[in-house]
Amino acid sequence: MRAAVTVIATRVAIIEQEINRIYIPREPRINTIAQREFYINRILNWGDKHCVEQIHMKSVVLYNLCDVLTSRDLLRSTQNVSIGSK
Repeated sequence: MRAAVTVIATRVAIIEQEINRIYIPREPRINTIAQREFYINRILNWGDKHCVEQIHMKSVVLYNLCDVLTSRDLLRSTQNVSIGSK
């Protein structure tokens, strides 16, 4: 009997906790494509030091890596991401 009461009390506590949880509604993202392009351009064009701090390689190395992977058909542009060269 005690075990049943403990199980029920635990379930009630969990349900109350879920009911009282504060849900933060997700806001729609506005202009995400422009934000993404700005972010990538900032990383790649603000100098080698900034690029190394963000992605741990110089931009020239990233472009060379993209060229190698693209030439071996291991990397392709998609609808949302383009693979460009400098």
